[in-house]
Amino acid sequence: MSDDIVENLKEPSQWLRIAFMIALAVALYVAGVVLTLLTIAQAVFSLLTGKDNENLRALGKDLSTYVHQILEFLTYNSELKPFPFSPYPGSEEVIIVEPGPAPAPAPAPAATPEASVAPKRAAPKKTAAKKPASKAASTRKSAAKKMEEKPIADDDLKPEV
Repeated sequence: MSDDIVENLKEPSQWLRIAFMIALAVALYVAGVVLTLLTIAQAVFSLLTGKDNENLRALGKDLSTYVHQILEFLTYNSELKPFPFSPYPGSEEVIIVEPGPAPAPAPAPAATPEASVAPKRAAPKKTAAKKPASKAASTRKSAAKKMEEKPIADDDLKPEV
């Protein structure tokens, strides 16, 4: 058993992890101070404007994710080293594309007589109409149908005498 302890003490990966843990513990302390200042700034901003600041909220979300990653690493729940050894939470990789020559435009399709003719609309389907329950309902429906068919003219807007 003492041989296992000696072997573990001689293992450089264990000491390297402990060195990372010390550095990340310092980063955790700094992130805590920044989160405290951010919380105070967000409260002041909210009091002055009546709403929160979106940029501070996004920074707070990223910092809290960063703190979570540090705590996962410090408690041996993750082997993934947080920032600066991996990308910062919320950052996106930026891919720079060099501009090149513009691609040639695709040739226009040849115009054919069939292509220039607008497609015909299908005739509306006729359905069996139900008989109205009363004469008043029939009158309302026929008036509505006439209004759909007839465009409104200026004479229609004048009151009848």
